[in-house]
Amino acid sequence: MQVRVDFNPHDAVPEVLCLIVPAPTGVVYENQCGGHACLRKSLEGFLVVVGRATPFTEFFARFDGRPPVSWTVEDLDRLQRLVREKVAYFVPDGDSGDSDVRVLLSLDFDRLDDLTEAWLPVRAGDEAAVLVFANSD
Repeated sequence: MQVRVDFNPHDAVPEVLCLIVPAPTGVVYENQCGGHACLRKSLEGFLVVVGRATPFTEFFARFDGRPPVSWTVEDLDRLQRLVREKVAYFVPDGDSGDSDVRVLLSLDFDRLDDLTEAWLPVRAGDEAAVLVFANSD
């Protein structure tokens, strides 16, 4: 089953930030991304709300809908800080299951070719994942 992630800017809370965690769920999440290029990228897994996208939409706003293909070191550093400081992803504690443990996220520098507005490849611990939010167009 394919599910389109539809972050409508007219919703009451349009600034939703989600994490797509790959898993063999049979559900493929697709998100429009890439600013005015209106790319569509997808990933099978599960979707988790992890916060507000405001810091990320503000970061990408300066590109006026045309995110770069080649990223500067400064841009990557800033995105890395945003990912580490603004995203909260929790999973059940593997030992007891009675509490949750925070999984630290980081920008995935091995997948920078996929990095664009509204589609940020990240590492969630040892797992490859993707942060998604509303595209600027």
